[in-house]
Amino acid sequence: MNAFFAALCSTNYQCSDFHSGRSADSWAWPVVLRCTKAALLVLLAWVVVTEHPAVSPQGEALAASGKSQQLTSPDQVPEGLQRSDWTSIRAAHEAWRHAFQPVAGEEGVWQARNPGQHWTTRFDGRGFVVTPRNADWAWGLQLRSYGFPGALHPVAGAPRVRAEGQRLTYVWNTGLEEWFINDQRGLEHGFTVHQRPPGSREDAPLQFHMGVHGPLAPRVTADGLGVEFCDADGLVALAYSGLKVWDADGKLLKSRFTHLDPLQPNLVTLSVEEQGARYPLTIDPIAQRAYLKASNAPQGGNLGAGDYFGWSVSVSGDTVVVGAWAEDSSTPVIDTSLPNEDAGESGAAYVFVRSGTTWSQQAYLKPSNTGAGDQFGSSVAVSGDTVVVGAIGEDSSTTGINSTPNEGAARSGAAYIFVRRGPAWTQQAYLKASNTEAGDQFGTSVAVSGNTVVVGAFREDSSTMGVNTTPNEAALDSGAAYVFVSNGVAWTQQAYLKASNSGADDRFGTSVSASGDTVV
Repeated sequence: MNAFFAALCSTNYQCSDFHSGRSADSWAWPVVLRCTKAALLVLLAWVVVTEHPAVSPQGEALAASGKSQQLTSPDQVPEGLQRSDWTSIRAAHEAWRHAFQPVAGEEGVWQARNPGQHWTTRFDGRGFVVTPRNADWAWGLQLRSYGFPGALHPVAGAPRVRAEGQRLTYVWNTGLEEWFINDQRGLEHGFTVHQRPPGSREDAPLQFHMGVHGPLAPRVTADGLGVEFCDADGLVALAYSGLKVWDADGKLLKSRFTHLDPLQPNLVTLSVEEQGARYPLTIDPIAQRAYLKASNAPQGGNLGAGDYFGWSVSVSGDTVVVGAWAEDSSTPVIDTSLPNEDAGESGAAYVFVRSGTTWSQQAYLKPSNTGAGDQFGSSVAVSGDTVVVGAIGEDSSTTGINSTPNEGAARSGAAYIFVRRGPAWTQQAYLKASNTEAGDQFGTSVAVSGNTVVVGAFREDSSTMGVNTTPNEAALDSGAAYVFVSNGVAWTQQAYLKASNSGADDRFGTSVSASGDTVV
């Protein structure tokens, strides 16, 4: 819309647009009108109306299906959504990407990613091990025994494991549960002691002995409420801190970490003065990488805490699709249970649906040829049961529909079409321009309306003008747009669109929109 407004304000006050001719297969130029002052006022009024969507009787903004939006701030609410909707969608996404997932083929083993901490944690039914991204260490803890001095109870055997979203619990016995919560702060690791262990002593604290996994050396903080884990150079790599213990009445109990036995450097003891307390007791420290800001600090001040979740958004009725071009998983499938961190800025898109007043994540979309730097999710659009996602960094030199990708044209770009049948989404088409060239960034913008998809490539370099011309490489970054249509089964490119006054650096295709037989 901003690009269209800019065209209205050109030196000659000429306004141009694309529309369809009488046949579905032909695209023609409209008559170019010289805008009088009155006409300009009318067009400016049209821009203002369409930039601010209508409001339903329920007070909800109505966004046109197929419209793609780019957000510039975490506080910005997409058109077509109330702030409460957007808050609910973001919360559903955060819960999903921090959720515990079973590891396929390994019974009783679970895994959880933490994008904000840049680590993955594996739970094997005995303890846990954290593996950070781009670090040369791993770290973990394993409860070995608990109880009172002289009456410690070894922790052995396999616990009953209970996973509920972002929380995983080891039920060791009727008296002891060990639990984990994975969220933006880090890995919260706690214990619930339901009853006082046998062998209690009034003159001794309740103790938990934990073995340390990995090369990091434990160092108890001066206040005893945390343990710093240091690398070989003595630098703190990870903090296990914020220790608090309270009883059934909410009374805080004195507690501290100790590192008692120099002969067992990989053993940490947690002690609780529980005399007079009413059980159950809750014990609650949290693990964070040392370089992170405080848990209540803004997550980098950007969208999606690094993934740029919300960079692109589109709304159609009770369906919202959200792009996250900096998401890092290498998985090339839809709804994988274990995304990883193996393909930096490969990108992803997420589909959310509303039932009543509740939003939930319906699909996690990745392209069939996921690659690092592809930036899938740069642009998104949804209309009904069809989603289109742009990937401006995709590198294939191939052309057309559903070609076999290669890595022959850096940042040529691609777009992908997904369709929904029932609650399930599948990739239906992989779109490339008919004149693919390196650097064109096909997929800069996308739009969908019914069986029509339009894709912008704002760095395409042809100097030609009009519809379905023969492209050249004579006007750097002049830009282009491409129209694709479907017969219900297969997609084909119907039109290659260039501006009537195509020039270098015009970046035509920076934004696109489609409605019925009209493309802007």
